[in-house]
Amino acid sequence: MGWCLTPFVDERLNQHLGKRVIDSAALQTAVADLEGYTRQKMQTVSQNYWDSPKSPETQDPAALLEFYRTSNRYVYESAYTEGYADHVRMKRMVVAAVRRWHLSPVLDFGGGGGGITLALAASGISCEYADVPGKLTEFVRWRLAQRRFSIPIHDATRPLPSKRYRAVLGIDVLEHVPDLAATLRQLKSALVPRLPDGQGGGWLIATHSFTDQDPLHLASSHVYGDLKKFDRLMQSEDFRYQGRLKPDLFSEQWYRIFRRPLVLGARLSPKLKGGGNLLVYRLS
Repeated sequence: MGWCLTPFVDERLNQHLGKRVIDSAALQTAVADLEGYTRQKMQTVSQNYWDSPKSPETQDPAALLEFYRTSNRYVYESAYTEGYADHVRMKRMVVAAVRRWHLSPVLDFGGGGGGITLALAASGISCEYADVPGKLTEFVRWRLAQRRFSIPIHDATRPLPSKRYRAVLGIDVLEHVPDLAATLRQLKSALVPRLPDGQGGGWLIATHSFTDQDPLHLASSHVYGDLKKFDRLMQSEDFRYQGRLKPDLFSEQWYRIFRRPLVLGARLSPKLKGGGNLLVYRLS
């Protein structure tokens, strides 16, 4: 499926993203997929990424949507970043949480290169994928076919299946949507209104990554960089904060010492805190 015998490392992207710890096995898989899909050496794939426009000429919803449809940048970036140890750790936390709290089926909304979808499917968890149709979803469709996974792919710009999912993932995506409140309503309609435990409906597991430093983040969403304002919006759309998704205490300590993405279980930590944490909200 690829030609690279040792993991390719893009030090320029590592520096750009402020990442250093690489999970060699995960990176090898990403490299193999990128080379197999593009039928190019990784050095060429990487150079094409750096030579391509970083964003559309104008920052408006229509231009951004067209950029997401037609740009190959996210094919490379979303796959390559699957090789970071913190990304591997995040995928394992999601899998552990779905198993612990019986949260399948899962929708990976704005699923990018499909790394989390692949991890869920490989773990035998019922899952589906949604993103803007175009270059990225074509790549994900290829990755799924290579592994013989039959997983529905949805257009994230259209209505989603109603009341279907026990969990929706919104990881590194909410800061990219043109109307956050409308997207939350879209996701709310896709979640089951009540889970068997009687404590509420489906879960939304999302990151809080709003910043005015990224040209692909619309100015209309910059206000939600204030975590309190973000939480108030979530509450206004009937989502109640449950906690930050964390690995079990032993695995967390192991990661701090060795930087290895061991995850034996999942738990919720109650403090509301952004900074890349997986925030868990539940439909009330």
